[in-house]
Order: sequence, then C-alpha cells, then structure tokens
Amino acid sequence: MIRRELARPDVAGASWILISQVDHARLSGQLAEHWGAGEVVPLVARDELLWAITHHDDGWSEWEQTPGVEADTGRPRSFTEMDVADGLEIWSRSITGAAEHGALAGYVVAGHFCALLRRFDAAWKNKPMETQLAERFLATYDNLRDGCLQAWLSHSGDHTRDLAERALLQLQLFDALSLWFCCSECPQPEEFTTPGGATVRFEMADPASQGEPQRVVVRHWPLAVEGLNLEIAGRAVPVRRYRGQADLAAAPSQSVQLGWRLEPGRPKS
Repeated sequence: MIRRELARPDVAGASWILISQVDHARLSGQLAEHWGAGEVVPLVARDELLWAITHHDDGWSEWEQTPGVEADTGRPRSFTEMDVADGLEIWSRSITGAAEHGALAGYVVAGHFCALLRRFDAAWKNKPMETQLAERFLATYDNLRDGCLQAWLSHSGDHTRDLAERALLQLQLFDALSLWFCCSECPQPEEFTTPGGATVRFEMADPASQGEPQRVVVRHWPLAVEGLNLEIAGRAVPVRRYRGQADLAAAPSQSVQLGWRLEPGRPKS
C-alpha cells in the first residue's frame, strides 16, 4: 500500500490518501500501453510484458484488504515500511502468479523483486532471522528466473538474453514512473533514463482546477499518442495515530479519484 505524502500534513483535517499497490501496477500498465516514440524504444514482447507490468503487484491484494499500522507511529503502513517476512510473502505471490502466466512475465517480476531485495539490504542484513528469509527468497527466485529465461529463449530464435534484460529494465522503469505519480501530492520534476539510453523528464504543471486532472508536462515525448489521461483510485483517511488494523479499518474514509493529463513539452534549449 502507498500512503501518499502530503504537502501540508500539519493542516487541521488533513487526510492521507491510501493507494493500493495493485492499482499502482495498473497505472504502470496505463503508461506502458502507449510507450514507444521518437528515441524511446517500444516494449519487448509487448503483450506478455504489458501483462507483467500491469499485474506485477497482484500479490498485495490479500494484505491490502486489512492493511497494517506502524507500531511506533500509528500511521497506515506503507510498502516501504513492511516487515521483511510479510513483504517476502507478498512478493512471492506476485512472482508465482507471473510465472504461471508466462516465462517472460515470471523472469521480469522475479528479477524486479530480487533486485529490490538486494538494493534495500539494510532492512535484513545483520539480522539473523531476516537474513535467513532473504537469502532463501533470493536462492528460490534466482533459480526460478533462470528456468523462466531458458523457457523463454527456447520459444523463439528471436528471443535473446539482451531482450529479456531490456524487458526487466522496462518493468522497473514503469514501476518508478507510477510511484512518481502516486507517492506525493507535489513530486519534484524528475528525469528518467529509459532502456536504450533516451531520457524523459516529467514535471507537474500549475495546479489543476477543481475536478480537472493535474497537467503533467513530459519533455522528450515517449508516447505513441498526442496526450494521455491517467487515473487511479484511492481512499482518504484522517491524519492521526491509529491503534491497529481494526482502528484503521473502522476509520471514516472517502473514495477519491486522482487524475493526470500528460502533454508533450518542448525540450529546453
């Protein structure tokens, strides 16, 4: 789950917007569906990779029915604050579902979560119980990745290791792009280097009028359409200290719809 950071959390009556990881992945898929223009290369093995991007966080669906609360702060627990054991169980479900869908999907989703685990090793290194869980996860899913890769390579002479690696990089890119939209009310402009080397820059424009999507200017336009509307649902809950899962579940909440309008911007001179 994503607990969206607020521009002014100190304002009386402020709300956190809670966004499902499953929906965040769907937003990744919305971006990927039209990807590939100019210097930006399109998706590898489009249909299977698009499915993997769209469904790479499906393992969160059960946990998010009754999301947890941080013991120290009482805040709804965000995806960056998960216990190692819970996080690995969720990731395992995502990987299993992807591998059942197809070999490339299994390869890229397993690769994505193994890379995340290695990148954020401070959460589990030097903690014997967590280290044992993490190393077992890596051994299991590195082995699954190898099997998925060999199966995908055998499907066609056009399939190569380089293409499989590009597919993984593309999934990681769309995951990062979607998080840029979801994690904060006011994200800073950011440049993303795409597989193939082209760079695209995303920047929020002036605040949108009430009821209108937030305009986002994209420099070095990467999409095969002239503009793109994105939407995602969330749940607004009061900013306060929660006593646990039951307290959060019982809190008054309101469904909200977040929307953006992506438009091409001229490259800066």
